[in-house]
Amino acid sequence: MIKINYIIGFFAALLLIGCGVSKDTQKENEIVWPPPPDEPRVKYIKTYTSEDDFASKLGLVFSTLAGKRGNIQLSRPFDVCSDGKGKVFVSDVTQGVIVFDELEKKVKLLGEESPIPLGSPLGIAYGNNKVFVGIIELGQVVVFSSDGKYLTSIGKPNTFPNPVDVAYDELNKRVIIVDNKMHQVFVYSDSGDSLLTIGQRGEEDGEFNFPQSADVDSGGNIYVIDAFNFRIEVFDAQGKYLRKYGEQGNVYGTFSRPKGIALDKHNNIYVVDAIHQNFQIFNNDFELLMFVGKFSNRDNRGFQNPIGIDIDQNNFIYVTDYLNQRVQVFQLLRAD
Repeated sequence: MIKINYIIGFFAALLLIGCGVSKDTQKENEIVWPPPPDEPRVKYIKTYTSEDDFASKLGLVFSTLAGKRGNIQLSRPFDVCSDGKGKVFVSDVTQGVIVFDELEKKVKLLGEESPIPLGSPLGIAYGNNKVFVGIIELGQVVVFSSDGKYLTSIGKPNTFPNPVDVAYDELNKRVIIVDNKMHQVFVYSDSGDSLLTIGQRGEEDGEFNFPQSADVDSGGNIYVIDAFNFRIEVFDAQGKYLRKYGEQGNVYGTFSRPKGIALDKHNNIYVVDAIHQNFQIFNNDFELLMFVGKFSNRDNRGFQNPIGIDIDQNNFIYVTDYLNQRVQVFQLLRAD
């Protein structure tokens, strides 16, 4: 009887979790940057790790008692993208492509019935109702519908030996593919036609030394993280070199190990740095606006080797926190 009463009391306590918390207390507990008393510009929203993210506390207890736990979970999350409608796609080097579906409140693998294997996915992007995934084992970018139906592949087998990033150009309906073994950036139509190739290995303007990531601004200009040259290079839609930003350093506003890049709808530039353990936000004149994060082992205020970043049309920011085995979600509150 004592054991039964204990279990009933335990469940009753769970049901009370979250009750009686005032809005003022919730606001005080928000994680924002910059911290008070400054007006916040970025707010932490949530974390994705596994199927358990969509399970209720009560459901988790019953699953645990029954010996069942979620079997889809992030292990080595590399890159991330969102459709802006509730689906978040994460390329996990050891798991495949994992989809966190906010509408259906479930987690699933993309392309479970696909004839194309999704082993060792790297760069991933969403655009035109399609998901584009760079696959090391194939040396191609594989294209799926947002519900996981295989559509086509971009490039012949082994065209891209290490497709570390994929970006989608909404304005021109094009796919940008970054390969850091080739030290080049490739531009294709989203139907798979090769359009142009940018760069070669080197240190001069328009050249790359292990490019890592790319994104496109509202005018179709292409921004590339040139990782071991510690800079961002900008090209127009035809691949013409325009300008560069950045330098190596260990202070904010400089780069130490730049990884992912993303631009918001205001053309602000977000750069993930795996040594600084944050993402830095610059305006389009490359003036540092702020930085978000620090080294963190599971704490939601930072990262441990962040890699990929994506910003959707709703101003939500997604960052893959590689060694913490999760994706962190933030919201842009102010763009200036």
